[in-house]
Amino acid sequence: MYANSLPAPRRLRPAGFLLACGTCLLGALPAAHAAKPAPPLDPPAALEEVASSSTSAWDRVAVLPDGRLLVELPRWAGNAGPALAVLDAHGAPQPYPDATWNDPSAPPSSRFVAPADMQLQPDGTLWVLDSGQPDPAGRPLEGGPKIVKLDTHGQRVLQTWPLNPDMLRQGSYAATMRVARGHAFVGDAGIPAMIVVKLDTNTQRRLMEHTPALTAHQPITVDGKVATNPAGHTAIVNISQMDISADGQWLYFEPLCGPVYKLDTDLLVDPKVTPIELEEGPTLWYKTPPLGGITAGPDGTLYFNDVSTGSIFRLMPDRVYQKIVTDPRLHWPGGSFATKDGQLYVPAAQLDRTAPLNGGVNAIQWPVHVYRINIGSLPPPKF
Repeated sequence: MYANSLPAPRRLRPAGFLLACGTCLLGALPAAHAAKPAPPLDPPAALEEVASSSTSAWDRVAVLPDGRLLVELPRWAGNAGPALAVLDAHGAPQPYPDATWNDPSAPPSSRFVAPADMQLQPDGTLWVLDSGQPDPAGRPLEGGPKIVKLDTHGQRVLQTWPLNPDMLRQGSYAATMRVARGHAFVGDAGIPAMIVVKLDTNTQRRLMEHTPALTAHQPITVDGKVATNPAGHTAIVNISQMDISADGQWLYFEPLCGPVYKLDTDLLVDPKVTPIELEEGPTLWYKTPPLGGITAGPDGTLYFNDVSTGSIFRLMPDRVYQKIVTDPRLHWPGGSFATKDGQLYVPAAQLDRTAPLNGGVNAIQWPVHVYRINIGSLPPPKF
């Protein structure tokens, strides 16, 4: 997560947490055929509460192979305690994978400083993007951003990949990541760009800097209120959400304000692709509202978590678009997780009430919750 406020030309490189960005003309980008809209699901999808907290705001969740719920606790939201935690049988967070990796006194290179995103793959491999910045307004701690690979069956860290300093700019913030095809794709929400890491050789490339598809262009509104940064200015967040198709071919991403773009990963893994080809590569996939998460379901359906109205939409493989639920309990639906058996876990993160997006004031209304939706049982759209 990464906020900014000042209107600025596209090539401006501001320092610090609050990124300035200019207006992007979406019409200049290739657009997909419009999806066929369907009436809202009636009755709407049911929400089942599965976890809650009165001390920590969880912005992303995943379900481990053994069924336990894994939660990410963003440092910038004011959380204390473990940065990555698994909920025990009583719903209490326990440090994951262990206490050492969540010990603030441990060297930054061998602990989670400030996780920003995570991806759990079907084989139980967990990938965590550690931004290295508990306070994105400040300087990165020693070690900086890193990619961490874990084995969830053995509950242990397997390997880490620090991002090279030349992959970053003054004001960079590593905010989102997906791994596929032997590469990690990292979104820089500070100075918008895509950082591609070839994992076997640790070859790193910084691509698509300031490409319009990665760059925010409008405010974020929640229940009609514009999110503001600690200085009181309109908060604007660049590329901050990603997910990837099961075969690793298509990367879906967005600046927080929307819209969602689709990019063929062939363009990212081939070092011979030119900057012009990369600039023209993203396809405008759907003109979504501001999203707190993009989730690819087992059947290829995309679930969009709309923070502006507390809604969840589905974009089906046949490009039918439908709202499946709107509920005041879904206040800022964050990074969700879809299980193989058709369950969607969604944290109601309330991030617009945290200090970085609420004018410097933390106004979270405790407790926060994680909900579950049985997407596997949802009926097909009716027209």
